[in-house]
Amino acid sequence: MLNNLIALASSAVIAMGVAIAPAHTAEPPDLSGIGGLIDGYVARSMAEEKVPGAAVTVVAGGRQVYSKGYGLANVERGIPVDPERTRFLVGSETKLFTAQAALQLVRAKKLDLDADVNTYLTTFKIKDTYPGRPVTLRNLLTHTAGFDEDYLVGSGGEDPKNVEPLGRALADTQPARVRPPGTVTYSNYGVALAGYLVETVSGLPYADYVQRNVFAPLGMENSAIACGGQGVAEAYTSDGTPTKVTCANYSASGAGPVSTSADMGRYMIAQLSGDPRLGPGIAEQMQRQQHTEDPRLPGMGYVFEEMPYKGHRMLFKGGDMPGMHAFMVLLPDQDIGIQVLSNGDGKGGDGVDGLGLAEQIVDRYLPALSPPAIKPLSGATGQYEGWYLTSRTSHGSIFKLRSLLGTPVHVTSAGDGRLLTTGIKGKPTYWTQIDPGVFQQTDGWSRIAFPHPGVMALSGSTVVFDKIGLLDHPWIHLGLAAFGLVILAAALIGVPAVAVVRRARRRPPHPRAARIARVIAWVTSVTVIVSVVGLGALMADQSRALPIVLEGSPSLIIMLVLASLSVPLAACVVFCAAAAWWKRWWRLLGRLSYTVIALGAVSFATIAVIYNLVGPPYT
Repeated sequence: MLNNLIALASSAVIAMGVAIAPAHTAEPPDLSGIGGLIDGYVARSMAEEKVPGAAVTVVAGGRQVYSKGYGLANVERGIPVDPERTRFLVGSETKLFTAQAALQLVRAKKLDLDADVNTYLTTFKIKDTYPGRPVTLRNLLTHTAGFDEDYLVGSGGEDPKNVEPLGRALADTQPARVRPPGTVTYSNYGVALAGYLVETVSGLPYADYVQRNVFAPLGMENSAIACGGQGVAEAYTSDGTPTKVTCANYSASGAGPVSTSADMGRYMIAQLSGDPRLGPGIAEQMQRQQHTEDPRLPGMGYVFEEMPYKGHRMLFKGGDMPGMHAFMVLLPDQDIGIQVLSNGDGKGGDGVDGLGLAEQIVDRYLPALSPPAIKPLSGATGQYEGWYLTSRTSHGSIFKLRSLLGTPVHVTSAGDGRLLTTGIKGKPTYWTQIDPGVFQQTDGWSRIAFPHPGVMALSGSTVVFDKIGLLDHPWIHLGLAAFGLVILAAALIGVPAVAVVRRARRRPPHPRAARIARVIAWVTSVTVIVSVVGLGALMADQSRALPIVLEGSPSLIIMLVLASLSVPLAACVVFCAAAAWWKRWWRLLGRLSYTVIALGAVSFATIAVIYNLVGPPYT
């Protein structure tokens, strides 16, 4: 039975163009003319996205075949991008260095991939949320530890002195474990914890270990873990404004490290060739599939993400910091590596799209393959219908707001064993069942699977999607928020207007308690409207929102304090509404109006609590 399952898994993975271990051809394809392709693509992307500068390096057959800088590393000073010298923040590409370092120590028998990480931790422990299911290093390197993904207010800036030591930062900001280990959901905390294990067992600070054992052996002389170095390109948000958030906690996950396009080219050559200077066998370990939600789907190596494209095996790792973006794509079977770095968010928020460039290179230089033939499997599919929300929805930070404005994936049965989804691939997509719970895109390569009840997995994704009920749907929450805001906006104008009219008509004043109740309603309205307008202005542009959060902007904290006040103020309005009916302060219409204001206040306060706008603490 086990052999049959292994054979089934292997055949399915190969059919998707995802080999389970690196395999290199003798010679890479002829890449003649690749410079013209890259020049055209980057020029168009920079012009369309308004990105100031970029650098691209391509390696093949164990050597650099193309490396070039584009545009400006610093617009104000007119400094051009140099692929050998211009340092970019590489963000989460740093996770590759962390995985390599950890695997070196596994090979040295100082770490065990399957031991409880608490075995190695001395100054703090990971909470035992799921007894008998500890977090392991293997979980950390495959994003399957189950940590919530939180953004830490006030954890970054431009001054390295504001960055906490890795161990202290991890101890102070341990997120909740929201899943038992074993399901993929991207975690910056998890990989940063792996970096701290490197520190703990090696006796060296993480930055020093990587410098000595990752960068130095490969000649990556212009790469550094410690932030605040020289020659770093200026980072620009989507509107062209420079941002100074270059340092943050969790350096082992990518907050602060820098490299050049050429240095990352050296790293790609080492990965593709299985260079023993990485550590004997470590490149193969990192690139081999180490986790998948379903054996018939692509999954993850150690940090590397399997993202097959048109049947060709492709490994991906990207990195993002405010105003800077990095894309690394490896085609191991063809011995090709592509690195794209850029120093502007652009209109789309991702800088120059390195994945798009990689796909164009595949389209031009690799043979066109046809999607695997579909053998439809009939059967009921109603059990998969519903709304699904990405697991990379923060449970504990204000970035849960993203899900309020996002669109969950909607799955409906299309008959004959087929499904229709909206919210995947940006358009309605049909899927045909090929195995129980596994569906392939009609006339396409992608697959979705339902490995567990209420869970959907997608090809090439580092998250799963959880089925949600009606009360958890962001659209319901958005409607509740809209109701509260409309009512409170009306009260903002209506309450003082009614007072003015009463005074103009010389009507006798209401009891003092009733007048205080109206003031409370008006103050609640002002507080809520100001907090919403302020937060909207701060968070509307994602490229500018992240620096604001990482810097712990005073404006953000003020808005969060105001949003927090909505909860006790709503309670006061509800109390006053009850008193108004009991004491008969106003006519029926007045009491009904005040009750509606109370409902509006409660509606907003509920959303503020659900979406983590209420504190303290705010960090």
